[in-house]
Amino acid sequence: MLRSRTVKNPPADLAQRLLDVSDQVLHTDPPPRLEDVARLVGASRGTLYYYFAGRDDLLSFLLAEHTRQGAAAVRVATNPKDAPEQRLRTMVTALVEYLGRHPGTCSGLLGALGETGRMGEVLQANDIWIADPLRMLLAEGQAAGVFTVEDTTDAANAMLGALLLAVLGRSMGGADTTDARFRQRLADQVVRGILTR
Repeated sequence: MLRSRTVKNPPADLAQRLLDVSDQVLHTDPPPRLEDVARLVGASRGTLYYYFAGRDDLLSFLLAEHTRQGAAAVRVATNPKDAPEQRLRTMVTALVEYLGRHPGTCSGLLGALGETGRMGEVLQANDIWIADPLRMLLAEGQAAGVFTVEDTTDAANAMLGALLLAVLGRSMGGADTTDARFRQRLADQVVRGILTR
């Protein structure tokens, strides 16, 4: 279970302040201690230790919150009454937009959690909030005959991996990851890859 060592969720204002400093938390060398993070967000050391057993718990929290926010952005953007192809295009575009606003945080979370042996938590959070809705949509489109997908799990993983690598590659190359034309081209490429026509 995600964040099994964390007893309580921080209040919304503290949670947002922590998300706002994610890049600093994940990319500082050496990694900041919880007391350093407390100073960054204007909280007491005791407050952070009340919510997190240590830096690993904080990383798990950041992962879960960023994943939830990405999933929420997709839900808000997607109209359940749209046809599967349109919903997929909207979902992919919303994911690229979210990732494009957070490329450093996404790569930092993957790296940091991988280093601490928590890659399973990265995959579990992704599976619950991002991959599962995508798999369900792919299965619906497959049943309707509009998507050519043999295995929805493999297809969803391939699509999500392509989106993440495209955004991270663009970020590493110094290009604008929030460019609307980039989002549109990437969404078109991903959706075209599974259309039956």
